[in-house]
Amino acid sequence: MKQEQIVSYFFVGFFLFVLYQLILIFAPFFAALSWALVLAFAFYPLYQKIGNLPRMNPVLAALSATAIVVLIVVLPAAMILVSLTKEAIELYYQVSSYLRSGDLERLVEQLSQLATTDWAQQLLTMWNPLQRDVSEFVLQGAKGIGNFAAIQLASFTKNLFFWSLNLFLIAFLLFFFFRDGKAIYEFIYQMIPMAKKNKQTLSRKMNETFSAVIRGQFVTSIIQGTLTGLTFWILGLPLPFFFGFLAFLTSMIPLTGAATVWLPFDVYLLATQQFQKGIILLVIGTFAISLSDNLLKPILIGGKTKLPIFLLFLGILGGMRLYGITGIFLGPVMLSLFFVLAKIYREEYQGL
Repeated sequence: MKQEQIVSYFFVGFFLFVLYQLILIFAPFFAALSWALVLAFAFYPLYQKIGNLPRMNPVLAALSATAIVVLIVVLPAAMILVSLTKEAIELYYQVSSYLRSGDLERLVEQLSQLATTDWAQQLLTMWNPLQRDVSEFVLQGAKGIGNFAAIQLASFTKNLFFWSLNLFLIAFLLFFFFRDGKAIYEFIYQMIPMAKKNKQTLSRKMNETFSAVIRGQFVTSIIQGTLTGLTFWILGLPLPFFFGFLAFLTSMIPLTGAATVWLPFDVYLLATQQFQKGIILLVIGTFAISLSDNLLKPILIGGKTKLPIFLLFLGILGGMRLYGITGIFLGPVMLSLFFVLAKIYREEYQGL
């Protein structure tokens, strides 16, 4: 083995060792880093517009953009998270009370009185032997959500200092990502050991995917979740924060979307003869909550991701399980990177 090869292997090995140590060092701050990156990407156009104002330097522009993002996104999101956790705990107690008081059985009786068709009667007949299993499943599900939320709330109370530190870190990192984002991007771009055209393809695909997910999927999901939560609150339905967040998640499900949340409530309201609330929820759910998905996504996303919708959905859910809430963005990006790298491999190494 030549001395040049030994030096090269040593350099690569030592470089990977240092890189691994850096990953370990920054691992405790992964959540803050991820959120700061996502927010910096989403609001970088705002930073550029502020930077183009008269007598505005990069430092002042970064400070202004950071302050705006913290005020309109970070602090409200932290407050919503606390409210969401409390409502998740309350969900368990309400479901437990509902099932143990016999309200579910009374609802089924009301439905049986309203059912006039043969298929509806057969459906209700099939329900009877399944009722106990379904009730137990719902109770255990609500209990699991409540226990998880209780753990998170206890962790939040116990580690309030670290939560505050994370918020500070997000704002701190956001400032530097705004101010030095272009330089950081150029440094990473130049470090990637790939052909220029492949680096350009990777960069373009990541930018397109982030843009599509943030401006399209995330924005439309936020709108649908907000509309659902506001509608529940106005109609006096239970746990508006929790079911608004649930609508935010289910809006990513193909075909059913946010209707997975509001439609069962609408059926319940109509079945219990709360016709005014039921009709209002049906109208808002159909023409505002669910229709906004069909109107906004084509405008905001277009065909940028070029990912099958079921893969995008699984990527978002899997990403959330692996990375937390930031997985909403990181999951689709990893999927896009996989397809781009597969394409590069086929072109460069298989000649296809």
